[in-house]
Amino acid sequence: MSKSQKKKMATSREVYHRIIWDVRLDSSAFVVGFQERLSSTGIREKPLAQWVTDGDIPWHRIRYIRCGDVVVWDREQHLDLISFGELPAAAWKREARENLGEKVVTILDSTAIFTPRPVYKYDIQGWQVDAQKAAAVNLETLAIATFNVLCDRYEKDKIATEKRLPAIIDQLRECNADIIAIQEATPALLELLLSQNWVRNYYISESSTAATVRPYGNLLLSRLPFTLVEHQFSGHKRVLVGSCEINGRLLHIAVVHLTSDYAQNALEKRQQQLATIIGYLQKLPGNSLIAGDFNTRGNEQEQILMGAGYIDIWQQLHPDAAGYTFDPQRNTLAALMSLKGIPVRLDRILLRSPNNDWQAQSIHLFACEPLAGTEGKIYPSDHFGVRAVLKFAKSFPASALSTVRPVYQSAVVVIPPDNVLPAIQTIRQRYDARVERWMAHINLLYGFLPESYFAEAVEIIAPALAQLQPFQITLADFQTFTHRKSSTAWLRPVVQPEKALHELQAVLENLFPQCNEQSSKTKAGFTPHLSVGQFPSEEAAFTELPQWHPVSFTVDSIALISRRGDEPFAVRHIVYLGQGGSELGELIKQLEPELTPAQQLQRDTVLEVVTQACAECLGFQPSLELLGSARLGVQSPASDLDVVCVIPTYVSGETFLASVQQQLQELCRTQLILNAQVPVLRLQLEGISLDLLYARIENYQLARKTPQNLDPISLKAIIGCWEADVITEVVCQYVSLETYRQLLRTVRAWAKARDIYSNTWGFLGGFSWALLCAFCCTFDKQSETSIEKLLTNFFQILHHHDWQRAIALTDVGRQYQVQSPRDWLPIVTSIKPCQNTARNVTRSTAQILQREFARGATLTQQILAGREKWTALFEPIELHQESEIFLILNVSNQDNHELEKCCGILEGYIIGLIIQLEQLGMFVRPWTGIQKMQNTVRVVLGLHLVADCQSTTIEQLARDFLSNRIQNSGVRIQLAIVYDSLSAYPCS
Repeated sequence: MSKSQKKKMATSREVYHRIIWDVRLDSSAFVVGFQERLSSTGIREKPLAQWVTDGDIPWHRIRYIRCGDVVVWDREQHLDLISFGELPAAAWKREARENLGEKVVTILDSTAIFTPRPVYKYDIQGWQVDAQKAAAVNLETLAIATFNVLCDRYEKDKIATEKRLPAIIDQLRECNADIIAIQEATPALLELLLSQNWVRNYYISESSTAATVRPYGNLLLSRLPFTLVEHQFSGHKRVLVGSCEINGRLLHIAVVHLTSDYAQNALEKRQQQLATIIGYLQKLPGNSLIAGDFNTRGNEQEQILMGAGYIDIWQQLHPDAAGYTFDPQRNTLAALMSLKGIPVRLDRILLRSPNNDWQAQSIHLFACEPLAGTEGKIYPSDHFGVRAVLKFAKSFPASALSTVRPVYQSAVVVIPPDNVLPAIQTIRQRYDARVERWMAHINLLYGFLPESYFAEAVEIIAPALAQLQPFQITLADFQTFTHRKSSTAWLRPVVQPEKALHELQAVLENLFPQCNEQSSKTKAGFTPHLSVGQFPSEEAAFTELPQWHPVSFTVDSIALISRRGDEPFAVRHIVYLGQGGSELGELIKQLEPELTPAQQLQRDTVLEVVTQACAECLGFQPSLELLGSARLGVQSPASDLDVVCVIPTYVSGETFLASVQQQLQELCRTQLILNAQVPVLRLQLEGISLDLLYARIENYQLARKTPQNLDPISLKAIIGCWEADVITEVVCQYVSLETYRQLLRTVRAWAKARDIYSNTWGFLGGFSWALLCAFCCTFDKQSETSIEKLLTNFFQILHHHDWQRAIALTDVGRQYQVQSPRDWLPIVTSIKPCQNTARNVTRSTAQILQREFARGATLTQQILAGREKWTALFEPIELHQESEIFLILNVSNQDNHELEKCCGILEGYIIGLIIQLEQLGMFVRPWTGIQKMQNTVRVVLGLHLVADCQSTTIEQLARDFLSNRIQNSGVRIQLAIVYDSLSAYPCS
């Protein structure tokens, strides 16, 4: 077999286009042989020039292509001479044969000189020449963006550059690309760009001298180290080519701004420029991208690009979408700069990957909206930006990771499920000094690879674990490790089958042999254990530890965890055992599990105890109505129980709750809260948290028809039950109730993973999500619609919804009058008086939610097309990358009871602080939840300054806000503005 036969061959379609479009080749010399049943030989031939690309004969029926007597492409023989420059002389036109072996200048010019240029990186001394050798990196996906930002050389008095520059910077930051190509950059833009904290994470092609962007020019920014060359076509017209090594392969990125139609002979100049760029790139090994402003109308450059093997990513992924990046009919700046007033797709990203190392995953436009306060007159630029995501299509070689040194900020572990955690955590809270840093876990590998390698590690781990089956673990009893001056107590896992856990650990260690500490630190080898505490001695451990009742659970996944700075460990990836974890349904079972029969029985028992206590106080058997997720049938092990007890109107509600508290005080912890809008008795029984409310009602069925007759407290308590019933009634007209429940579980799991599940923090609470899911179900009248289709519809509907209209399930709800700016996302209740359940959504959180709906719409389409996996949809949000500035609020108190009260105050008022910060001109990204560490609680708000606002102003506002609400002599309030990273700021 020849060398060419061993290489990857092109498809018949690719070979056809190369022959047709390469002007050096004589297409009339080629003949196509295709399968034809009616032929006596089974094969018929026709001249290649007569082949009809959209005719009746499909491409897969082509068996060979020959030139004269030489077969140059053969499907069965895996022969492809054309891709590897081994064509016979007869294939070439006469003028090309005279120069055979040389590039034809009008097509590809490889003689142009590309000059090396320095690359700059930020350090403590500022932006400096990067003297380090460009290191190789490993990535699973790569995001690249290109944006012509419109210099102010022309029409300067009409394009409001002073307003546009900050908006351009915002758009570049928000696109969150690994590689950014900029055209028409000016010294003013460069100066502002280099001053941004987020840009310090990039390498850049120019320093503060702005030597190559006067009056304007190209810039290349990359999170990955790169080398740089340039070729200058004219005084300010040049191309930059950066080169990175990713996953052991080179990737070259050319940043182009080809000649526009303002110039004479523009088309010829563009062709010559493109020929020069492609001629240079084809000499380089590896893959290449060309990104920028091609100033191209239609397919005028298709011949040279297709002949060189480049794919236009927009055309590949959106063949039926115009994708105009210069649109005078929409963009006022484009209208000002346009010669013809015709929308065109000038800006493009092209990919050449001969061995299919990289595949296009997605592409979209950005910077498509006018600036706020300009009445639609000013856009960030006359062009829209383009952002594409590429996926590395090859399996990442395990050998490439075997040399990575382990770190002790990451581990591979087994984490017990939620239903067995309370018993473990009760012990750890008392005896384990590491309870704040580690979740309950069984170490499999520790240390492990740095978090930056997790995506590649998962690609290696997943196929290996797919061969293993889930197994049972019983945490049987306490054991100890004895050290020189102390003893560690741990729970002993008993495994069924007996060797399953050891086999799992061995498989992982075999993949990462350098991570062998768990099997090599003792003579006994790997000793699986779940640590629960530290004690002075073994005797002290067994004396102090409580009695343990064995608990069992199924191990069907492992977790890759890491910690950042002083933060606790967190789960970054989950990898499943067996073959079932790749399907959406199996994924949701893990992320948002249903109650097991044992868990349901436990909750039923708690309800029986509470019901009996209520009966003893009232003197008769009352009706207890479930609220929330329990009423909708979507409880998970982490869900609390909310219950309304219907009592007669002659009974005092507060007296009733106090009586129930007295009945239960010897059985469980209780807290009676009477000063809330709805009085509540909170209790914890058998590990289940339950909130008991009351509603004073004579006739339950009649009360729903005439809710206006109830007292305000009773109405607020009971209306949640009725609203849930309306959801059930409406949904069942369109899909089965079980299908709706599946959708709601899936959406809840997604919202939690993306950190947008919380009414308190300005996002959406459980009831809002339930309404959204029900609303989207009304668009489908098939009772057996698949969850995959319903979830895809969910994102499409919400992404395209006009948020000036309320989302509601009933005619009464649809009559709700949306009021701006109060109702950013109107998701309205169904029973009068109708209210917006999303009234805590702010300007910032509304934008975040809408972006997440758009992301979901794009991803689900890609998943259904087979270009992505369901796990990508539930990828945890990287909050550290969401903001460039963080406002840290630490509240400390030695009294844990007082600290709990502070937590309640913070959660009750945090939305007010977010709104006040927005009024200063800021974009706020809340981190949902309050972080608790020892005697301190912490709140984190990501900020993006869109106005001239000093950090001292922000700190003073936050301090005044807290001081006015938390007034306790034992409280210490600490605030800080942190740039770039939270890892360096401990919770003190």
